[in-house]
Amino acid sequence: NGKLTTSLIIMGMAGSGKTTFVKKLEEFLVEKDKETYVINMDPAVHDTLYEPNLDIRDTIKYKDVMKTHGLGPNGAIMTCLNLFSTNIHKIIDVLEKKTELDFITIDTPGQLEVFSWSASGKIISDSFGCTYPTV
Repeated sequence: NGKLTTSLIIMGMAGSGKTTFVKKLEEFLVEKDKETYVINMDPAVHDTLYEPNLDIRDTIKYKDVMKTHGLGPNGAIMTCLNLFSTNIHKIIDVLEKKTELDFITIDTPGQLEVFSWSASGKIISDSFGCTYPTV
């Protein structure tokens, strides 16, 4: 149909308002009749404030990863992202079939360095960036 989907990767320090921003952005875009898809990539968040279309917590259990691998909070978040990134191609494949989408919004973990400086964060970002205009 010629629609150009844009992916938005929301990054920032813990407590900076990423999840609140995603909630308000989603409300705004829906009000403007935009088709959106929201992904929560923070395995440790308690409440997303919005209803994600895809949630890392549905398939990867943060506390189990922490316990199983003897990790602290940041190590467990990074390991969860590593596990998630191994299937990012499947997620992109599903999203590419959704030709009606205007925006894909990706809410990342509050530990900025865990996403921005890790191999999995780069894999995830590059996967979206190679497929969609990405900001």
